[in-house]
Amino acid sequence: MARLLRRTALFGAWLSLSLPLGGEGQASAPVQPHPRFQPGQLVERITSESNPRQQYALYVPSGYRPDQQWPVLILMDPRGRAMIPLSRVQEVAERLGYLAMSSYNTRSDEGTDPNADAINAMVADAQRLFSLDVRRLYLVGQSGTARASWVYGFGLRGHVAGLIGIGASKPETFLLTPRLPGQLPPLVYFGAAGTTDYNFDEMWSLDSSLTRANLPHRVTFFDGPHQWPPATTLTEAVEFMELMAMRFGLRPQDKAWIDSTLSGDMARAAALAESGDTWHAWRRYLAIANDFEGLRNVSEALVRGAQLGRREEVRRTERRIAETVRAQTAYNDRLAAFLGAFRNSAPEALQESLEKAQLRDLERRAASPDSIDANAAERGLEQLWVYTSFYEPQDYLDRGDPTRALAILEVAQAMRPSHPDVCYNQARAHARLRHTSQAIEALECAARAPLSADRVESDPDLRSLGGAPAFRALVTRLRTYPTGMAGRYGG
Repeated sequence: MARLLRRTALFGAWLSLSLPLGGEGQASAPVQPHPRFQPGQLVERITSESNPRQQYALYVPSGYRPDQQWPVLILMDPRGRAMIPLSRVQEVAERLGYLAMSSYNTRSDEGTDPNADAINAMVADAQRLFSLDVRRLYLVGQSGTARASWVYGFGLRGHVAGLIGIGASKPETFLLTPRLPGQLPPLVYFGAAGTTDYNFDEMWSLDSSLTRANLPHRVTFFDGPHQWPPATTLTEAVEFMELMAMRFGLRPQDKAWIDSTLSGDMARAAALAESGDTWHAWRRYLAIANDFEGLRNVSEALVRGAQLGRREEVRRTERRIAETVRAQTAYNDRLAAFLGAFRNSAPEALQESLEKAQLRDLERRAASPDSIDANAAERGLEQLWVYTSFYEPQDYLDRGDPTRALAILEVAQAMRPSHPDVCYNQARAHARLRHTSQAIEALECAARAPLSADRVESDPDLRSLGGAPAFRALVTRLRTYPTGMAGRYGG
């Protein structure tokens, strides 16, 4: 059967970090922080000193001192929205003493890879400006940047101590060598995905794969779709990295902090169990037993986890989620077949396409009071949406087939009528076909949400509209109302 391709590509560009000489474990030379970057202050936009084409946001913890070595979080948003992840790790970076750098240049789903240059620039600047513990770089990615971080992390083993991956597993072709008992891990991993994330299935499967490979890890799930998680989840991720650094000798053990963290984790697991959320409590106890192994006595967590694991409601929930993961894989195969047939034959009537994509069935299930089935259906809807609104139309435009791009966008339009992203792609396709009035009408729809005038003017797909008075008027209004014209047009 056809398998739906994961469209987050990996590229040939490689990292060439200018790490200090002297081998693994040596810190960069202590330096005074740059006067612009005072400890405890967030700097929203910095142009890299090592590569002026790169920009990033920076947070330096208030306790920073140049005579100590500091770990660094390298944050990689797949659309270069640097402040989204940085704002969610700032508190834990301050509390635990991590530098945090977040790029405006990282991307996924693009034809060329900008991420190696972005990471190189941030790490090169960090070494020049701060006293950096070069054994403790942590790559934090979401979606395509999370997937690519596996290649970067293992390519820089000995320097990258951990990966925090949100909403995407490792590349399918990336093979893990099982870690021998007693052997230090090449790095550690924290993964998370939303309960309605279309990549939930691969994150669920990754948990088992990492267990088989004996790679220290934690995989957790939060309520929501394919996006960055709340600050609480990213805080948990950084705390996990701090614990693993103590466990594997990358920093001295802080006994009081370990005890406090263990006590807090046990209390949270107990509260989950008392509230009736026995499945999450069971997973929490198992994580505690794994994470604190060798640091503290974990027998209580093992006993409580085993007790919960024997309860029928926990076993039933585990079975049902595993069933939905298998069902999602089967749906992905059917979706791949539908998209393949759409590509290779004349476009069908919209109603036939919706039936083959199972849209109405997914919508019906998503409204179910059964949260496990409803979440699974939402994941199917999100998978269908991302392909019909983004991947497939983009691919058709790249292939010079705007007519087919418009046809597949009709499916997305049926899911979310007048969605700005769909409208914008419709405008691009119509402009390619020189349907000027339809293209401008679609742009007016897209402009109900924030839309950059520069983006519209520089988009090569919209070049044919440049001479139209209505297009020039639209661009002028976009400059006047840069955050969206919904209020002006009653949308």
